[in-house]
Amino acid sequence: KKVSEFPPMFNKTDVAANTGATGVPLISIGRLGSIVFRSRPSDDAILAMINSSQTIIRLVLQDLGPVCVPGTKKALPSLIWPKAYLAAIGEAIYMRGVDIEMVVSNPNSIPGGLNGTEANYGNGWSCVDVAAEIIKAIQNKHDDVDDARLRAMVVDNLRICFIRHSKSSAYEDGKTIGLHSKHFIVDDRCCYIGSQNLYMCDLAEWGIVVDHEEEVKKIMNDYFVPLWKSSYTGLDVDVQQVMDGLKVDRDGEQTYVGGFRNNDVAQAMMPHGGGDEFYDYDDSSDKDEARPPRPSFFGKAMDKTDGKDSLGEPLLNTM
Repeated sequence: KKVSEFPPMFNKTDVAANTGATGVPLISIGRLGSIVFRSRPSDDAILAMINSSQTIIRLVLQDLGPVCVPGTKKALPSLIWPKAYLAAIGEAIYMRGVDIEMVVSNPNSIPGGLNGTEANYGNGWSCVDVAAEIIKAIQNKHDDVDDARLRAMVVDNLRICFIRHSKSSAYEDGKTIGLHSKHFIVDDRCCYIGSQNLYMCDLAEWGIVVDHEEEVKKIMNDYFVPLWKSSYTGLDVDVQQVMDGLKVDRDGEQTYVGGFRNNDVAQAMMPHGGGDEFYDYDDSSDKDEARPPRPSFFGKAMDKTDGKDSLGEPLLNTM
């Protein structure tokens, strides 16, 4: 049988039952990125993890905001903040009282001997910018929320800091400290470790979800707890600066492709939903099994066979 180009469509009956075997349950998640049009299964898995949170999410990220023009806080054209992730984090805070503890790179942390176009661990945003975008996501979903409650959430639920060594944000040579981590822990019982940034960067990525409370707590105590103790000072987020920054537009300038705004196209990519785009079905599987519908783009059914949607217009891939 010819080896398929794409992974098989998930079939729940193929999942082995846990019959008492020992070991640590791991879930492999990934995506092909811009190689395909729409399917981003690891993005959907990460959203599901955030949406499942009940008490606390601890994140260690390279950054959360988009890549900027070097030396500025101006996002590159068409690059925007990850609205779906921000909305999910915001809902966790607003609806369930979830605490957020987040460590990010110091802005524009460039490794020695390189320049900002070669390597830049920290896209240029401050912790205030990150906090403001999360609070803005809450405002967008709940326009009746009052100022006092928003302020309380910044103070009580939202703890964001730059990475530090012994409370210092720079090395002895003066270069600021950057992060290349993509790691988060949900409710201290499951965690993600992998290659996928949460800011817009549509590359092929892979990682694992550790679904074992005891092992996750070992990871947390070995990695997150000492990192947080070394980094968090409580000084990186000022509630008044966050509130003052809620009306700042931090997205990149919009451009247009095929009559659509690139920003709209990007947001249509996430969350992505189901569908059989770029999945193969096993010929030996039950022929009567209902297949999920094909994904849609701006409400139009996609047809992968001719590169056009149901209205005969060409499909766009701008990520």
